Amino acid sequence: MAYNVSILSEAEVDLDSAFIWYETQQIGLGDKFIESVDQSIESISKTPKIYQEVYKGYRRCVIRKFPYGIYYQVLPDIAEIRIVGIIHFKREPAEIKKRI
Repeated sequence: MAYNVSILSEAEVDLDSAFIWYETQQIGLGDKFIESVDQSIESISKTPKIYQEVYKGYRRCVIRKFPYGIYYQVLPDIAEIRIVGIIHFKREPAEIKKRI
């Protein structure tokens, strides 16, 4: 069973900022970042509990080929994944602790 995924506005801002930064580094790299994020979110929605719990009730999926993690909470009662952040490892853990 795949879970529904909701992305909080702060995580959307994280995603947009990272996309813009990667695009300024190299045209098309932002698109590759988004593709990697999409693949990670698809994996999370199918098997959310395979990723390590890093904070009380929150898990992290490392994005392939990029130094970012997707931080999320599993809400099994409503079959939902709530993404709270898509954060560069240099900003984590202080940034993610503010959000949870």
